[in-house]
This record gives sequence, C-alpha cells and structure tokens, in this order.
Amino acid sequence: MDKRRIDEIGIRYVERLTLYEEYASRIRNLIQDLVELEGVEFYAIEGWAKPPAELLRLLSSVEEKDLAGIDLVTVRVLLRFPEDVLKIEELVKSEFEIDGARSVPSTVLEDPFRFGYPAVEYILSLSDSRSNLREWEKYRDLTFKLELKTMLQEVWATLFPKVNQTVGAVSEKRLTRELVLLAGLLETADKGFLSLRHEIKDEALLIPPTELLGTKNNEAVQVEKIFTDDELYKLFRDSPEILSRWNVLSIEAGFPEFKPNAEYLRESFEYLCKIFRASGIDTISEVKNFLSDMQDHDKGFKQLKSIHDTFGSDNKNINWRMDPFSALFLLVLNFKWDILKDKDLNELKIKQGSDRISGLD
Repeated sequence: MDKRRIDEIGIRYVERLTLYEEYASRIRNLIQDLVELEGVEFYAIEGWAKPPAELLRLLSSVEEKDLAGIDLVTVRVLLRFPEDVLKIEELVKSEFEIDGARSVPSTVLEDPFRFGYPAVEYILSLSDSRSNLREWEKYRDLTFKLELKTMLQEVWATLFPKVNQTVGAVSEKRLTRELVLLAGLLETADKGFLSLRHEIKDEALLIPPTELLGTKNNEAVQVEKIFTDDELYKLFRDSPEILSRWNVLSIEAGFPEFKPNAEYLRESFEYLCKIFRASGIDTISEVKNFLSDMQDHDKGFKQLKSIHDTFGSDNKNINWRMDPFSALFLLVLNFKWDILKDKDLNELKIKQGSDRISGLD
C-alpha cells in the first residue's frame, strides 16, 4: 500500500481512537462479567485498542484498502485449563455475532496436522439484542478479536516469534522438528494438569475435611486461599464504611473532590486488585490487616497527606482523580514499595494505575 493511503487510514483511525479504546474497555468488562457468571476461574482478562504506530507498521506490509479487515480491538482471556476454553467458547457463541471466515474455533485446532500450539480466536461483533440498547448503540458496527488461551498457549505465542528465525534449508527442517516437539510438550502439559485437576477433585470427595487440611498438634490447619476479585469486592460491598472513610480522608488530605462514574470506579477496583496481589496482600485476611494498619494512629491519612504535599496541589502536570479505591492503591504502592520496586510495574499494570490517578494516562 502506498504511503499516502497509509497516512489517510492512519489519520482516520487516530480520529476515532478514543471510541476504540472506550469500546475495548467496555467489551473487556462485559467479557469478564460473562466469564464470572459462568463460574469459570481465569488468570487474566485484558482488552486494548491497537496502538496507531503498530497499525501503521501493519498497513505497510499488507494490501488492506481500509480498516475493515484489521483487528483494531482485542480482548485476551487467559485461562488455566483447556476445558475452561471450551466453556467460554460456548458462551461466546450465544452472546455475540461471529465472523466465521476469520475465526479459529477449537474444532479447527483438532486437526492432527496443524503446526504449533495455537489458541482459539474469534472475530466478534455485538448481537442485535445488545447493540439495540442505548448504551451500546454507538458500537454497533465495531468488531473485536477475542483470544481464548490457556497460560501455556500464551507461552507458545510469546516465545515462538522469538525463536522462529529465517535459516537455511537444513537448519529449517531441524528447527521445525524441534518446534513441533515443544508444541506437543506444551499441549501434553495442559492436558496433564487438567487430568490431575479432575483426579484431585475426585479424591478430595473421599477425604474427611480435617485430613484434607492437615493437622498440627491435633488441631486443623486452615489454609486461606488467594482472594478472587468477587471476594474482595464483597468485602467492600458488605462494609461500605471502608470506602466512605477513605473518600473523606482523601479530601481532608488535600486531594480535590472527584466523583467517578460506575465504569471508572470499577477500573479503579481492578487496579487495586492488581497491586494487592503484586505486593503479596493476596488473601482477605491480609487485606483486612492492611486496612486496619492504615487506620492505626492515622497512618494512612498521614501518608496520603504526605503524597499530596510532596507533589503539590499547584503542579500543572498532575490532575488528581482520587476515588477511595485509588487512595488505597497509593497506600499499597507506598507502604509495599520494597516488594514492588523489583517487579515489572508496566507488565503488572501498576504504573498505568498510578498514572491514571495523577491524570497522566
């Protein structure tokens, strides 16, 4: 495609980029709601609009005449087991319109002669029943790509491009053989973990609770599991005074009053979940202990005031958007910095959460 045409398409995309980013966020939240209603545990759900620079690179290497054949919005669901992929695949078929020609359902992946360990992918659009709703109407003509992957399929997708290099004919045969073997090992591992999961479930039904938990000095040892987003949300829903308290304390610390809409507040909660887990506060008991610690001697309030005073209320580069979830996010970021500083904060979406609070996103 000639450069002039690429520039024209790129400009048209940038002009609507806000709409695509908004669509990515809405669809990501919708997919998460549907997955949670189905009762399927997931590792992560991400959604994004294609960055303009990436789009321009793509246009320079393809013969697309417009944006119609390009995936501009992607939602990726990382699941733990292959059977979970199949469950969500069935859910997708009932909730969205499918572009069959551009989709890769699980039935295609059953081909014994396929190469690698690819994932299920669907090109989807809103169903008529949903796009007729006022809040979804403006996204009626937009599509998105949904990737349903196990964590091991994501490993394949991440590493394969890095080792699949152009080589000579002899080396190419050896490389292909090695890649086929590695793909087979990953698929076997996925099925092995699934088999163990079913085996353990079956065995667990036969073991008395005290034996399952183990004993110590003849007392049952209770092992608390890592919280799910729903369990953490329930904590705040059942104790609304927690959010009210931190909303008031944020304003008293000097932050401007901010009234987020429901979607913004949900995203703030999601960032809080990420930073809690990244910092090792990953059970409900540990969250409660942290909240209690922040109240002790006004420790949390003093830290919020210190953050505000350090950056200054007249800093033109900062436009604080502080809701109660965001206030707790900043407290975790500061008090658990010794743990977080050695982690990839971009990959964990911690930096994005921080920039969002200060209005830098």
